Amino acid sequence: MAAGVIVPEHGASAFGLINAALGAGTVAGGLLAIRYKPQRPLAAGAVAMMAYPLYPLGIVLGWPVWLLIAAQVLVGAGIGVWGVMWATSVQTQVPGEVLNRVHAYEVAGSVGMYPIGSALAGPAVGAFGTDTVLVVGVVVSFLTATALLATRPIRTLRRVPDRA
Repeated sequence: MAAGVIVPEHGASAFGLINAALGAGTVAGGLLAIRYKPQRPLAAGAVAMMAYPLYPLGIVLGWPVWLLIAAQVLVGAGIGVWGVMWATSVQTQVPGEVLNRVHAYEVAGSVGMYPIGSALAGPAVGAFGTDTVLVVGVVVSFLTATALLATRPIRTLRRVPDRA
């Protein structure tokens, strides 16, 4: 959906740079998260995910390419931090005998649903318009991160201390 807005207005090269910025931000966020060991990892990851709505918000507001690139770096960093905090929490908090099953449900629920969301984006834009779909995405993204922080077990889950 973003390509349908960015490419006609700014060109394919700009869209490529914006996507590359997402990748760079994700790598930077992952590297940061490897070093950063918060006492409440899922809460820290949820705060990092507050950056997620920046890119669709920037598209709706007509930000220049350089600002969309900066937004994507922050979005990627948030994704990277959340991913490391989530994976570490699952691996350290879930008993080994059910870890594979938990991971399978996680993949089915998150990664497996991505193509469905992508397939629904086109018809949603056709029915409601690009800006409406992007604004709904901004609101849902923000509310999701807020819901994570509002959920006591997520907010209060403590990091398992490192073994010596």
